Amino acid sequence: MPSQRQSNPPHPRTGSLAGLVRAGCLFSLVGLVVCCTLLPAPAEADEWRRVRKGVQLFRVSAWQDAATALTPLVEGKKKISKKARAPAAYVLARARAALKDGPGARKALVAARGVRDIYGPAWRFAEVEVLLAEGHKKQAFQALSALRNVAPKFRWAQADILWARLYEEVGPPRAAAEACLQLYGKSRLHLPQDELLARAARLFRTVGDNPRAHALWKKLLMNHPESALVGEALAHVPLASLSDAERLTRAETLFAKRDYERCRVESLFLWKKGLFKSQVGYFLGKIGSERLRDDYPNAVTYFEAAIVAGEPYAMFGLSSYGIALAKVNRHEDGIKAFDLWLKRYSGQNIKRVNEAMYDRCSAIVSAGQPLRAVAEYRPFLTRHRKGFDWGKYWWFIGYWSYMGGKYEDAIKLFAPLMRSHNPLVGGKAQYWTGKALQKLGRKPQAAAVWLKLVAHQPLNYYSGMAEQHLHTMGYGKKLPRRPDLSRVPYRARAPFRGLAATGAVARLKSAAHMGEYDTLREVLARENRALQRQLGTARLTQLISDLSDELEDFYTDRDRAYYKWRRDLRSWPTKATVHKWRGIYPRAYHTHVVHWAKEFGAPEWMVYAHMLQESRYKPWMISNAPAYGLLELLDRTARRLAAERKDDYQLWMLMRPSYNIQWGTQYLGALYRKFHQQLPFAICSYNGGPMLLEHHMRQSKGQDFDVMIDALSTHQARNYVRMVIGHFLRYLAIYEKPARAAKLRRQLLLGSWKAEWLKDPDY
Repeated sequence: MPSQRQSNPPHPRTGSLAGLVRAGCLFSLVGLVVCCTLLPAPAEADEWRRVRKGVQLFRVSAWQDAATALTPLVEGKKKISKKARAPAAYVLARARAALKDGPGARKALVAARGVRDIYGPAWRFAEVEVLLAEGHKKQAFQALSALRNVAPKFRWAQADILWARLYEEVGPPRAAAEACLQLYGKSRLHLPQDELLARAARLFRTVGDNPRAHALWKKLLMNHPESALVGEALAHVPLASLSDAERLTRAETLFAKRDYERCRVESLFLWKKGLFKSQVGYFLGKIGSERLRDDYPNAVTYFEAAIVAGEPYAMFGLSSYGIALAKVNRHEDGIKAFDLWLKRYSGQNIKRVNEAMYDRCSAIVSAGQPLRAVAEYRPFLTRHRKGFDWGKYWWFIGYWSYMGGKYEDAIKLFAPLMRSHNPLVGGKAQYWTGKALQKLGRKPQAAAVWLKLVAHQPLNYYSGMAEQHLHTMGYGKKLPRRPDLSRVPYRARAPFRGLAATGAVARLKSAAHMGEYDTLREVLARENRALQRQLGTARLTQLISDLSDELEDFYTDRDRAYYKWRRDLRSWPTKATVHKWRGIYPRAYHTHVVHWAKEFGAPEWMVYAHMLQESRYKPWMISNAPAYGLLELLDRTARRLAAERKDDYQLWMLMRPSYNIQWGTQYLGALYRKFHQQLPFAICSYNGGPMLLEHHMRQSKGQDFDVMIDALSTHQARNYVRMVIGHFLRYLAIYEKPARAAKLRRQLLLGSWKAEWLKDPDY
């Protein structure tokens, strides 16, 4: 059976709960009058804190620890009050059900009768879980069917797949098979379509309908070639029975779904037969040079078949061909490939043409001729200033001049960019201007530039590097004093402090201690009007903000803080302004982050920094890759991570903070160990993959750290690592103790680095 941790992912519109407050503004004046509340008695407040401790353990899947914490509160000699005992018993029932303790789960659920009226569908779902723990699958199926009828939207993804799994075991086979096929088209994101097809195929085979079963196995093989169930399908539909065109379709699907290992197998099969060489040559070339990055020499050969004019991937393949040639030190051939691209495709939009020009000049730089690159790229950028991010590319003219020893020219070229507040434009230009001045022996002027950078753009990658140089040069005393902000208490979220636990507030308080963000959201929406009357708008807004962790919504508060206080980030954080910084850099989803960071050995601040860069704390995020959720995990990566821990895995789980943070932190911790705690390399690998970084580290031995980072071979990887380091530095400055912060800063801004790494992870 699936893990009992599953739940339905949040819809984007439920990500912001502020609308619930705004909807009831008419009641605010009434609420101000009515909200004359009394502080709860100390004993009552203490028992709710004890309940919350067990609930938090339940939320991070620590079933046994949760049960241990909650059992004395529910069943001990000194039981807590009836109000607090009901939600505690409810969570205890679910924890024991997850532990397959049927009798214990039933006993706890009976004690939790008081929460039935809080939100009926949640109670019904808990009843299903308890029945399964007791081994009553038929009754569980019936209870789940009833739940799906009365509340079809509640946890529907989890309910639907659990219902299909139970139907296979207890229902008539043909009816169960038809039910699976009905669910198949419901949602590609939220339901495991491969599992539904496989289940339907098995059931049709059971009743002797072999033709229909065969058709479904083939559909699985063609539409879901990345599935773990492909092996089962191949037992009924061997690959040899597929046509060559179908094998090509499988290769295309595998490439699109980023299952590069299987795509390579399919593509090589067709390549060796001499079939579809243009298409599969493109796939094999991209896999070898830009995806797995483990076969640059052969990638060149594969691309040669893909770049023939008129072939479907010729334009994209030709630019990749030029890059691959440069990677194998055939720089002049790479330059010629880009010349051919510019001749063929000069009519493309200027953004694409400029990128080809940049890649061409990068090949020249990699050949050790940075000043030639300046001479050939500068006239192009002088002619073309619109349609692309001109400043980003103009910086390279200055940087390549610097690399060629033309430091005065570099300073002049950086000058137009210096005023920008963007750290990757103005900050970068100021940093390298200081480096050029230092090379010219003008240390006071270099120090002046860097001191200005640190003062006006504090706590980003470039100002952090500037701080290091200033200390080395003896200017450390002129830097802003770094206050110990860890002593400033983090905003204590005590949602119900000062509120009388009566009426709608009492119901919401119980829901907040049931360990389910979806139930809490439903109760909040249902009780909104009553809460407006009881509390008024201002206090309700504060209450919702204080419940951010339980509601699993930090985007709303952070978004509001960002637009209110973002200009304050231009000066160093102090005790007077740290609350503004913390509003923009919250310890988002801290219940999950703290637990899993400790479990997997990743710095807690690293998780927040990645989360901020990847999704701005939006659990519903889906990128173009596509990558999913708070930490923007790829499906293929998450599958491997889940398999390592033997977790049940479905794609929609990546939209749920609990799963996304668990697997994302698992990956971050593994990368942190892989690169021997050299944080920039772990950060870069999370975005571009370990193979990209390993290749770059081999090519960059002996380079200074700042040169190595700014020479990363993709814009995305360069920008990503610098931005995440900036976020990381800010989290350290506003939360961490000085000694620990100093240690982590040294791991972030490396004085020296080693081209060493462990074998795993290699994905």
